[in-house]
Amino acid sequence: MNVHLGDSGDQPQSEAPFTRTHQDVTGIAFDMTAALIVVLDRAGRILRFNAACERLTGLTEAAVLGQVLWPLVLDAPEAARAKQVYAALKPDAVINPYENYWMNASGEPRYIHWQTTTLPGASGEIDVVIATGVDVTEAHHARLEQQESEARFRALFERSGDGVVLIDPHDPAVPWRIVECNEAFARMNGYHRTELLGQSIDLLHEDDLMARDGARLLEWVRSLGDQAQGEGTHRHRDGHVFPIETRSSLITLGGRELVLGLDRDITERRKAQQELLELNRELAHAAQHDALTGLPNRTMLMNRLEQELTRARRNHSMTAVMFVDLDHFKRVNDTLGHGAGDDLLREMARRCTQTLRPTDLTARVGGDEFVVVLPDLYSVHHAARIALRLQENLTASVALQGLSVTVGCSVGISVFPQDGTTADDLLRHADLAMYEVKRTGKNATRFFTPALNDATLARLQMESQLRAAIRSDGLNLHYQPQVNANTGTLTGLEALARWEDPELGVVSPGEFIPLAEDTGLIVALGTWVLREACRQASAWQLTVPVSVNVSPAQLVRADFPEVVRGILRRYGIRPSLLKLEITERLTILDPEQTSRNLQALQALGISFALDDFGAGQSALASLLNLPLTEVKLDRSLLTGVTEDPASWRVLSAVMDLARGLDLQVVAEGVETHQQLEVLRTLQCETVQGYLTGRPVPAEKITQRLQKWKLAASDEIDWT
Repeated sequence: MNVHLGDSGDQPQSEAPFTRTHQDVTGIAFDMTAALIVVLDRAGRILRFNAACERLTGLTEAAVLGQVLWPLVLDAPEAARAKQVYAALKPDAVINPYENYWMNASGEPRYIHWQTTTLPGASGEIDVVIATGVDVTEAHHARLEQQESEARFRALFERSGDGVVLIDPHDPAVPWRIVECNEAFARMNGYHRTELLGQSIDLLHEDDLMARDGARLLEWVRSLGDQAQGEGTHRHRDGHVFPIETRSSLITLGGRELVLGLDRDITERRKAQQELLELNRELAHAAQHDALTGLPNRTMLMNRLEQELTRARRNHSMTAVMFVDLDHFKRVNDTLGHGAGDDLLREMARRCTQTLRPTDLTARVGGDEFVVVLPDLYSVHHAARIALRLQENLTASVALQGLSVTVGCSVGISVFPQDGTTADDLLRHADLAMYEVKRTGKNATRFFTPALNDATLARLQMESQLRAAIRSDGLNLHYQPQVNANTGTLTGLEALARWEDPELGVVSPGEFIPLAEDTGLIVALGTWVLREACRQASAWQLTVPVSVNVSPAQLVRADFPEVVRGILRRYGIRPSLLKLEITERLTILDPEQTSRNLQALQALGISFALDDFGAGQSALASLLNLPLTEVKLDRSLLTGVTEDPASWRVLSAVMDLARGLDLQVVAEGVETHQQLEVLRTLQCETVQGYLTGRPVPAEKITQRLQKWKLAASDEIDWT
C-alpha cells in the first residue's frame, strides 16, 4: 500500500489561477469522491487521508498525518494482523482486492472493500501505498443474512434480495435444470419466474457451459462445500451480458441432490471498481507528472536520475544534467497573459521532447525551468552538441495570439562523474552554471566548474553578513560634497553607503550593492540609507540638499512615498532638502506605479536627479517623462575632454540639451584642474569629484562643514 503523491498544494508558477487544470480536477476528485482514499508510507504512516475517510472515522487529516493507520481504525488483533500483512508486501507482488473493517466515529465497524496500488521509490522498493476503498457494510451484512437464509431456506427463500435458484445437476434430459428460483433471480435475468422453471441454466449462459463442463463443476462444488463461490456472467433476456457473483452449495430435498445458487448482479460493483482503478491510475500519474505540460515532475525526475546514475556507475558511462531556464518568460505572462504563458510552456515542452533522444528525460521543475537528463554520453562535447541543438529549437519563434514571440534560454550543464556523483549535487551544479549564464547576459550554455561553486558559497556568505549588517546598523555613510564650480560654495552632499565587515574587511559598493539588488535586500538597504542620511542632515542642520540614491525596487513599491514622508517627519527635514537620485531603467519595472510614486513625492516638494546621464543607459525619453530638476553627467563624459575636441563637443551638446530642458547640471568624476576649467568654460554650475572632495565619514564632514568654499583659483586646497 504505497504511492508518493507529493505536496497536495503543489501549483505550477505559470498556470493561470482561473484555469482549471488536470491537477485541479484530480485534487477535487480526491476530496469529492465517496471512495475512501488513504496514502501511507512504507512504515504505515498516513501521508493523505481524504474527506471520505474523515467523514467515516470522525478524524481529520491534519490530526492523523504521520500516525500509523491501523491503531486508529482497527481493534488491536486486527491492527496487528494488518501490520503483519503490510510489512510482507513485495514490490512486484499482485495485491488482490480485499475487505476489512474500520471503526466509525460511533465505534461501529464499517466493512470496506479495498483496491491497493504500490509505487516504488528510486531503489525499486515500495515507497508509498495508495489504498482506495468503498464502504460495503450493507453488502457485507447482506451476505451474512444470506448465510442465515440458507439455514432457513424454505422460510426465507422468497425474501432474499439476491437471486436464489435450485438446480438439478443430474437430469439426463435437461442439463442443470432449473427446479425453482425466486422472483429476484428471475427479475435479475429479465424473465418471469415461470418462464425459467424447467429450463437449463445454460439459457442464461453465453454458451452451453453446463452441458460441456457440468460434471467437473459439480465435483468442484462438492469438494468446496459451502465455500464454492466465484464470479461469472449471465446473458439477460434482452441479450446484454452482465457480471454476477455466485455462491453454490449442495442440499438434499426429497432425496435429490440439488445445487443451491445465490447470484448477485455486480454490475455496479464492477463499475465502482473500474472507477477506483482509474482514480488510482490518475493519482499515480499526477504524483509524478506536471499537470500543465504532461512532463515528468521533480518527483519522477529524482527517481529516474537516481536510476540513470546507478546504471552509469555500473557501466562506467557518462550522464549529463542540463538545467534550462527560459529568458524573459515573465514578460510574456505580463504582456500577453498567463494563458499565452501556458501555451508557451507547453510548446517548449513539446520541443524538448521532440529534440531529445528517446532515452533522454525532460522534466518541468518550476515555472519556466526544465531539467534534462542525458544518459549514455561518450564525451562532454556530446552533451554540448545536444545542448546547442536544444537551444536552437527552443529559441525559434513561437506563434502566440497572432504574434511571433521569441524567448531565449539559459542552459547550465553538469556531468557525472566529474561534476558530482549524487543527483542533488548534479542538479545544484547545473543550476549554478545556469545562473552564471543569467548573470553574464543570458541565452547561452555553460558547463559547471568548481570555481562557480566557490563563488556561490562566497556570495551566500556575503549575503548573510550583509543582511545582518543592515539589521544591526553595521553599515555607515560617507558623504561627498557637490560644490559651485566657480565659487566653491557647498551646494549639496551625496550620501554613499559603505560597509566594513569584521570578517570580509572593506567591501566595495560595486560588490555589495549589486548583491543587494539580486537578493532583494536593496529595499531594506535603501531604506536604511535614506533614514541615516536624513538623521545626519538633521543633526548638521543642513541648508543644502542631501542626495540619496534610490533603486528601482524601492520606487515601484506602493508604500515608498509614505516611507519617505515618515522619515522626513521623524527627523524634521524639509522635503526641499532631500534629493532622490534615480536612473532611467527604473521605469521599465512598473511604469504606472513608478509614475504615481514620482508624482506623490514631487507634490511633497522632493526634487529628483537623473544619475549617470550619458553612460549609455539613459535616453531622451527619461528627460521628457521623469519629473527631473537635475541631471548628473556620468564621469565617462569627462574622459579625454581636455585633449580630444570630439569629447569636448559631446560634453557641450549634452549640457546644452539639459539646459534647453531647464535642468540643472552636475558633473561627476571631476579629478583634475584641467577638467574643472573645461566645465567652467562650458558654464557647468555644479561639480563633484575627488578634486573637490572625496567621500568621507560624517565626522570629517562635521569638522569641515564651514570650509567647503572654493575660490576660482588653482591654488586652493580642494580636499
